[in-house]
Amino acid sequence: MIIEARDDTITLRGEVKTNIWPAIQAAAALLLENHPTGIILDCSGVTKVTTKGAETFADAFDYIAAQNARIVVVGLSEEMLQVGRAVPGVRSQLPIAATVEEARASLALEEPTPRRGKAHIAGVVPILGNWRRAVYFADRLAVGENCEMHLVDLIKVPRTLPIGSPLPEREAAGQARLAEAQGLVRKTGLRCFTHVERVRSETALDDFVQRLNAGFTVVSIDRAPRGEPSIEESDALSLQEAAPFEVSLIKGAPEDPSRPPANVVIPAMGAWDHAVEHACKLVRGEDAVVNVIYIIAIPRTEPLDAPRPDAESAAADCEREALRIGKRCGVEVVATAERVRDPVLGFVRLVQTRGFDMAVVGVRRETTGDYSVAHATAVALIDELPCETVFLRTAG
Repeated sequence: MIIEARDDTITLRGEVKTNIWPAIQAAAALLLENHPTGIILDCSGVTKVTTKGAETFADAFDYIAAQNARIVVVGLSEEMLQVGRAVPGVRSQLPIAATVEEARASLALEEPTPRRGKAHIAGVVPILGNWRRAVYFADRLAVGENCEMHLVDLIKVPRTLPIGSPLPEREAAGQARLAEAQGLVRKTGLRCFTHVERVRSETALDDFVQRLNAGFTVVSIDRAPRGEPSIEESDALSLQEAAPFEVSLIKGAPEDPSRPPANVVIPAMGAWDHAVEHACKLVRGEDAVVNVIYIIAIPRTEPLDAPRPDAESAAADCEREALRIGKRCGVEVVATAERVRDPVLGFVRLVQTRGFDMAVVGVRRETTGDYSVAHATAVALIDELPCETVFLRTAG
């Protein structure tokens, strides 16, 4: 057996009849010093592998994975792979590439830890759904802040393959989308970083954002064109519920992803003040109006105009605060109160009949007060989709 280590590749030639990992480990450790994202094991010169010899690959995988890196194997014949699959750890874990070049291209996308700039705030946009709209929104939220943007391609690896398996066509398509998204961000003058994460589920976005120590993420839950990545609504809602950072889910994007909204509506429930600030950032500098509606729910057992002095006083307080936020942001804000029988259905009907082109609903992390009403309103809007909907949950 001949073992050669050069650059990012360990090349084996001859027969692998026993576990030769102890002879390879020192070379692997040396290569990882210069290539911390992973190395290649080129077996195109291997003529035979026994079951005992296949343990080499299991030990190699365990060692490399413990270094937070990847190993990709090249050149094993189908017969040798069949022998290897009889060995636990090889059968389910061994990433295979067709060529050294394919393996190297896949490893080049990795980073040991997500690269972060020096900005105070980091925003994250996953390349999912109508990601161009998500990029547009995130840019508008970030402009004027000490903020940098991070774009992440979540490569969903089928569970039938090892997580480190190269997927050349998917990786190439993802790089093209990242390049386009980066171009969109750079037009705003924001600093931008791109990342690739190999995941089993798009909900792994939570882990990425926390490792990056980012402040917020904007996720499109529209369905992407066939062949492009999307996230299921249920998964997105679960992510939002569990995440300790701010998550904005958007659905119902217009045909032009960079078209600003002109007539935004916000229910004065939940984190409505944060939703107003969010909306004002989206429309600042545009010919647009932000409408804040305070909902007064009246039971069917009473007349719709039944006196509600406490609610009317709260509506007046809401109006003053909404106008204050609008003045600070330089955006026209109109605040009104509406009486309805059901706060959720009543608000949805208002949105359906009044020509709004965007609704923004905010909830806080605490599930107290009118949290359940605000949450139910957001979910109803996402389901009915009378207009583009933004459902945001604050970080605190």
